[in-house]
Amino acid sequence: MRLRAYFVCSLAAMVLPAATVSQKWSSAQQEKFLLNGRIVSAGEAGKGITGTKKAMMTDGRNTHAVHIQFIDQYMPLFKGKDGSTEEDFKDTWKFNVAAWRLAKLLHLTDMTPACVARPVDGKPASVCWWLDDIAMDEKERLAKNIQPPDVAAWNRQMDSIRVFDQLIYNMDRSQENLLIANDWRAYMIDHTRAFRKWTKLRNAAAITKCSPELLRALQALRREDVARDLGEFLTPAEIDGLMARRDLIVAKLTVTLPAGQF
Repeated sequence: MRLRAYFVCSLAAMVLPAATVSQKWSSAQQEKFLLNGRIVSAGEAGKGITGTKKAMMTDGRNTHAVHIQFIDQYMPLFKGKDGSTEEDFKDTWKFNVAAWRLAKLLHLTDMTPACVARPVDGKPASVCWWLDDIAMDEKERLAKNIQPPDVAAWNRQMDSIRVFDQLIYNMDRSQENLLIANDWRAYMIDHTRAFRKWTKLRNAAAITKCSPELLRALQALRREDVARDLGEFLTPAEIDGLMARRDLIVAKLTVTLPAGQF
């Protein structure tokens, strides 16, 4: 269970300072905190996540929990337990940071936690904001048949998530990788198995609609901007794949959705 532990595991065995929860943090403030804060205590984030930690960080005035991920694996051929295979398999912390930076370019920073690259204990890692006020994940919502109070608003969030996942060729959007806050905001987490180099969509049928704002952001996305902001974490082939998928997504939405109906 890779994801649920990410945000909702118990840390009863750890003695942690209280987090500052009253402050309203902007994305820029979160990034600065993540880059410059000092880790004061840490523990395993939960079972099933190798080398993943939840830590408390302080900047001297505020404290907040963060999620630290060190994983950085490559396999020419990956064989899953279900018999599936994948060429050029990667599972890396770098993609957490790339996903955040892409979300900024697409104005989706309210749907995934801020994340930066920095060394921790002498090892390169992604350090991401630990989300507050999480009520459940999508697996729990479905198991308990809990319906969103505003179905239309929920569906709009799901449309954006499906577009984002096809854009980054996400291999691991499990139901536990989708967190739901108390206000029913949906959050995408754990992008370590994304950003494949393939130029086709993983599931073209998932692309049906999106908000006008997201479509415009996709249309405006330039390779040079992606290379500038994500090039530290993606290969040129992975950027080429992303841009090819962007073209397919935009073309599908433009053709299938009349003006004013996306």
